[in-house]
Amino acid sequence: MDLIKIALGDYPRYEELLLRKDKFEKEAVYWYSEYIRVFGKYLIDLFEIKVECIRLKKLISYAQTEINKGFTPKMDEINVLVDEQMKSYYEELKVMISDHEAAKKSNVIPAHEALKIKKIYREIAKILHPDINPQTQKDPELLDLWNRVVAAYKCNHLEDIEELQVLVNNALSEKGIDVSKIVIPDIEEKIKKLEEKINEIITTDPYNFKFLLEDPEETEQRKKDLEEEKKQYINYKKELEDILNELTGE
Repeated sequence: MDLIKIALGDYPRYEELLLRKDKFEKEAVYWYSEYIRVFGKYLIDLFEIKVECIRLKKLISYAQTEINKGFTPKMDEINVLVDEQMKSYYEELKVMISDHEAAKKSNVIPAHEALKIKKIYREIAKILHPDINPQTQKDPELLDLWNRVVAAYKCNHLEDIEELQVLVNNALSEKGIDVSKIVIPDIEEKIKKLEEKINEIITTDPYNFKFLLEDPEETEQRKKDLEEEKKQYINYKKELEDILNELTGE
């Protein structure tokens, strides 16, 4: 295999970049989960109060419009209308709560298991990754195996990925696919795109949550900032409630 890679020139570089991209993408998922686990309660509380403020502003706007027309606002009807408009915000809040609950339940696996998962994934990716083996994209069975491998890798399921390694090798053998003869077209352009993608991943969120979460002082400051922002919105909510009460005579 090494001789073949040398003959293919840029192939080792392409393969390594592809695996690095997958590694950083997995790490980004992990740091997102950690961010939600650590800050989820603060983010949810803040978002809830923001949603309440948005709802009050809408109620004020509709009530003021009715008053400007010379009518007494029918708040029951306005509430129904605004509740319909707020559905997307309530759905977003439900997703945030669900993500936070899932993050709290996520388990950290032992280091030796993580290394084994990484090793097996790299071995499978080199022969089955759709960007390395074009046959994977064309064959439903291989594509299904690959999707299961990716899921096991991202979820850190060692037993699953060990079983899948056997299934992958058997499938390639039965189909008579010789991975040593794979040629990657337009490899230089693909290498350039991979380099750009890797740079994008490691310089943006959620991967950059890593630097915040690895700094205890920054983490605590972030919590304080979110609490302070929530207090400001609580005061703003009170102002909006006073305005609405004044408009409706309540």
